[in-house]
Amino acid sequence: MSAIFRPQCLKSIRQLVRNYSPKPSQNAVVIAAAVRTPNSFEYAQTEDQLAGLIIDELVKRTAVPREEFKKLFVCTSSDIVDSDSLSSVVQNLGLKSCQTHAIQNKACSVSGLQMSLECLQQNADGCIILGDTRAHIKQQVKDSMPSELITARMRPSRKPKATANTAKDGSDAPEECPGAAALALTTMETAERLQLQPLAVVREFFIVNDNKQAIYRLSNKQPIQLNDVHNWQLVVNDAPEQHLNMLAELNVKHVRTHDVKQSTASHVLTHTVHALPAGSLGCVIMESGDGRCVLMVLEKIMPATNPSKNLPQLTLYTKEPCPLCDELLAQLDQNFAGEFELKKVFIDRKENVRYLRLFRYDIPVLFLNGQFLCMHTLNEKALRDRLSALKLTATAAPSPAEPKKSK
Repeated sequence: MSAIFRPQCLKSIRQLVRNYSPKPSQNAVVIAAAVRTPNSFEYAQTEDQLAGLIIDELVKRTAVPREEFKKLFVCTSSDIVDSDSLSSVVQNLGLKSCQTHAIQNKACSVSGLQMSLECLQQNADGCIILGDTRAHIKQQVKDSMPSELITARMRPSRKPKATANTAKDGSDAPEECPGAAALALTTMETAERLQLQPLAVVREFFIVNDNKQAIYRLSNKQPIQLNDVHNWQLVVNDAPEQHLNMLAELNVKHVRTHDVKQSTASHVLTHTVHALPAGSLGCVIMESGDGRCVLMVLEKIMPATNPSKNLPQLTLYTKEPCPLCDELLAQLDQNFAGEFELKKVFIDRKENVRYLRLFRYDIPVLFLNGQFLCMHTLNEKALRDRLSALKLTATAAPSPAEPKKSK
């Protein structure tokens, strides 16, 4: 039986500092996939059931064999989720090689994140799942990305849905509801071995004693400068105005604050990695209940289109017959004709048995340039957003055939 880790008993883990470079090193930590439950929606599921749903979809989004997942760290607010219940979850999901660790903390915990990164430094092989579950959490609705939300069919609660509160700006304020989020972490070397297309790479990660020290450490002779960062996510205990004023003095823009009691590391990182534009940097600063502060800089990766092809590649995991797949193909022809090249992978063929194990009950499943897009039905907004981002990336990139102008 795996031990239950509690934040107050954890030893201090050495600081990990990743210097910025044009290309990530082979042992750089990458985020292979990230997903969370929707906002302001009541579920009948308990925290352990939510953990099962979110982990199952996360594994499918990576499209790698289940035996590649070696460890699972879940921070939870409930005694329901412990190492025994997590062991049952991973066994039911076929993650037989995955060791489970439960971390009990009702506030935003960075312990699982620290342990995940340390494990990848000590043993670079395989993938690690980092997750958070909460019985009650206020998830922000603003700027939510379609690609970050779980596609699994959730069972609604029989309880009547509460009326949304009104925020100061007149919009609906987020309600408290059960929530879960998870990320798949691995190294760049493992991602290449598994032919993964990561979402983001961790450029820097370190722990300090307070937000101020973290912010100024980033600005004081660090490889990444303040103006390199596209947006900032602050998870703070109290007095967010103080932190905002501090960042304003540094001329930092695009800052968003989160309440440490209503946010988790997995939720904030999941949103950040999906919301970042391709090639840009995002900085997440999280306060911990024991006074520590974690600063993490991510760079969003957008897989390039195959040079031999002019269009991005859509991979459809399907089988014959598949009426839902036929409906999806009709939608693609009607709304996205000429914008992609289609590759079909028939999961019921002998050579594709690994995909049958992953997607047996979920087809149609779509990946765009090697990254998960949607399953069950076509997510038109997510596809349009991703295609538009690819076009912008292609437009911004200089042509390799264009000769340099002489000075």
